[in-house]
Amino acid sequence: MEKVAEKEEQSRKGFWGLFDKVLDVMAALAGAILVFITAAVCYTIFMRFLFNQTTIWIMPMTEYALLWIVFLGTTWLLREGGHITTDVIYVHLNEKTKHTLDFIMSVIGGLACAMMVYLGIVHMWDCIIHGVTDVRAVTVPKSAIFIIIPIGSILLTIQFFRMVWSRLIEIRTER
Repeated sequence: MEKVAEKEEQSRKGFWGLFDKVLDVMAALAGAILVFITAAVCYTIFMRFLFNQTTIWIMPMTEYALLWIVFLGTTWLLREGGHITTDVIYVHLNEKTKHTLDFIMSVIGGLACAMMVYLGIVHMWDCIIHGVTDVRAVTVPKSAIFIIIPIGSILLTIQFFRMVWSRLIEIRTER
């Protein structure tokens, strides 16, 4: 019986270890994109200032990149506890109430993200079926831009329900 429990624990660590590595890679990619768009915008400013010329594709690509940065890095930030919180009342609560409130908020967050997964997939499907493109300096299929929304939202949903599970364990062990 102990070996079964031990194998289950190893598989959970294996899954969560892989999940955490994916989050780390996505956060690093978000950081790299941020460095790239910063350099690209500086280049555009430099070119406009010195030569009165600009690169027309940089601004639309920067807009797309900002969307990708959000969905690449948000789950990592949630895991790290880096989201902004208002804790004026929260700090005065006892531990059991805090854990219960965290549990409820994680459930709400997980359900909201699950809805984003659904809506993101519906929007993606609509863009693919109708061949929707963003026609500006560079023509880009909207599906290529918005695919990050369901991907990032799936990971957010998983992370929220991971937090739900850990809060549930905390609540049960406090009894």
